[in-house]
Amino acid sequence: RSVVRRRAGVGAVLAITVISGACGASDDHAATKAPRSTPLPEPVQQLDIDAAEYTFEISPDPSSGLKPGWTLLKFHNVGGEAHQAMFARIKDGVDMGELAAAGANDSSGAGAIEFVDMIGGVSYIGPGHDTTALVNLTEGLVMAMCYVPDAQGVAHALMGMTTALTVSAPSDDATSSKPKPGHDDVVGTIKLSEDGYQFPDDLGAGWYHVENTDSVLHEMSLLRLGRSIDDGQANALVRDLATNQTPKVKVEAVGGMGAISAGFDGYLYLDLAPGEYLAVDFMPDPGAPVPHMLDGYYAKFSI
Repeated sequence: RSVVRRRAGVGAVLAITVISGACGASDDHAATKAPRSTPLPEPVQQLDIDAAEYTFEISPDPSSGLKPGWTLLKFHNVGGEAHQAMFARIKDGVDMGELAAAGANDSSGAGAIEFVDMIGGVSYIGPGHDTTALVNLTEGLVMAMCYVPDAQGVAHALMGMTTALTVSAPSDDATSSKPKPGHDDVVGTIKLSEDGYQFPDDLGAGWYHVENTDSVLHEMSLLRLGRSIDDGQANALVRDLATNQTPKVKVEAVGGMGAISAGFDGYLYLDLAPGEYLAVDFMPDPGAPVPHMLDGYYAKFSI
């Protein structure tokens, strides 16, 4: 059901006011399908995120701080361009001035990757579309960013589309209702592996556990294609995407899982319409601004 390419390199995409990223790919070996009785982690809070040019509007207002734990993301693209919400936790002890210098004017984000742990979120999604995910927030400073480039190749995060979030343990007297994801069970597992994406045989509607089992950062950006393409056309499409050129094949960004560092995981709700798809990894290696998809980390699949 998928064409797999072996990657030659790995990493992450981020930009900053501080940072950001995106990436994806797939493997012929089907991932282990989770039993339908596998429960979804219970979220401690919900964030509704409206994305436009070039800002996030987050509700409830996170300025007073967020609780650590699994957080339900309801992402709405209300703008006219594709957007995403990638989450990066600043590593303990990082000098913020050094981080800012590493990410300044770097639309690849390759210079800032080493300073953060990418913890997932929502990948590219087109105007007028919504998507849902779970991200596990840990205590500390977390950046929410859109790293989609504009027509000139400048990452939205460098134009101010980034938000700093403080995650800290709540006080003993803090009370709040827990959100309900609406669909409680995990129907499958998607692995971002050393050899590519490992998808379940059936990608029906439901929640998927997405885990990075490789030793480097990956992202899974899902694109619906206007028609079937062969391997040569897939290669050409990937080159166009990597260089911010208009593809010869119609593509629609339908979301996916934001960049996840090695050993991290997240959850993504999928309900893909029948058609042809391409999963791609936009992330680079640290210090080397070349997207992984140019090293072969991408895959075709059908629904």
